[in-house]
Amino acid sequence: MRTHTLLLFSLLISISSFSQSLKRVKRFGKNKGHLKMFYYEPANIDKTKAQPMVVVLHGCLQCASSVAAQTGWNKLADEQGFYVLYPQQRFFNNPEKCFKWYKRKHTNKNRGENYSIKKMVDYMQSHNKIDSSKIFITGLSAGAAMSVIMMADYPETFNAGAIFAGGAYKSGNGYVSAMMALLGWRVKSAEKWGNIVRKQNPGFNGNYPRMIIYQGNSDWVVNKRNGTELLKQWSNLHHIGTQPTETINQYVNVKDIQRNSYATNNHKEAIVFYKVNKLSHALLVDPGKCKYQGGKRGFFSKDKNYNSTLFTAYDFGLIKRPSINGPQTLKKEEKNVQFTVTPENSTSTLLWSFPSDCKVIKNDNSNTLILDWGNNPGNINVSELDSQNCIKQYHTLSVRLE
Repeated sequence: MRTHTLLLFSLLISISSFSQSLKRVKRFGKNKGHLKMFYYEPANIDKTKAQPMVVVLHGCLQCASSVAAQTGWNKLADEQGFYVLYPQQRFFNNPEKCFKWYKRKHTNKNRGENYSIKKMVDYMQSHNKIDSSKIFITGLSAGAAMSVIMMADYPETFNAGAIFAGGAYKSGNGYVSAMMALLGWRVKSAEKWGNIVRKQNPGFNGNYPRMIIYQGNSDWVVNKRNGTELLKQWSNLHHIGTQPTETINQYVNVKDIQRNSYATNNHKEAIVFYKVNKLSHALLVDPGKCKYQGGKRGFFSKDKNYNSTLFTAYDFGLIKRPSINGPQTLKKEEKNVQFTVTPENSTSTLLWSFPSDCKVIKNDNSNTLILDWGNNPGNINVSELDSQNCIKQYHTLSVRLE
């Protein structure tokens, strides 16, 4: 009993010390949704320039400090220099701490919780130098659903959003329809889903925010069909089809992740849909002390050797994506095809992988790989291993055949 008490005391001290790094704002504007506001400001942030901001919405049974610790957004903010806003649900609003994505009062524009979160964003912009073109939002579960609401209600505010186990805007309009949505029974055409969003902003003629979707195929809380319905809704808003322009299996050498990209006519990525095998209702994390690792194991996270916060920052454009230089279209059996990267450290070892029917011309663990291509399309991956055995993964290069 005494051991359990000491462990609990240590945990409370840990959470308390972490939460002290978050700043509380009690008066941020009209608070129709009765939410709490916290934010994180890196100590070394350059206040002479306008900086990006990420809005992070927690899931049920979570709070601002717990989602900050679990995702690792503050660590990334320290390294890259941006603000992180953490709206928090109150126990008296919902004992399970869920944002109320399933009630009309909180989904319709300028009402309830969405209005409170918008006022927090406005407060941050008026009290700090925030780059209005680089405001992003992300969340898990109920936080994901509320993130979609924010992107639908205020499309001019957000550049992009990352949705972990969420669903289409207004997939739930009351308890019954919300339960149907969670079970994957709320299905509409892409146009009908899109029209529901457009009704919130009838005069809006701009581009809707880019959408990044993560959905586990084994999610027992939010059925995987919700990811497909969200894709349909947002593809309609971006005037693109629901067939991916690029599909990468085993993305960055993680066998359970499939990355699907949906581009506009001018070849700009509008939607990314990550389908994850053997993932239930959880974030993907890669705990560790290395630079490119992040996130913590917990009830709402799973170690998949994949730091989803880092890759979300890549997709947002907050951080330049480490990419492989080389051709994306080849002929069958094309000779002497060269792929290169610019390593972070000149002493790093580069570990390349490529289709099995390619013939190796040069592969000496350096920054250059030369192949005679085979008869099939395939992926090029490379991992940079430094002297501390820390790994940096480069964006998978998907090679097509003419």
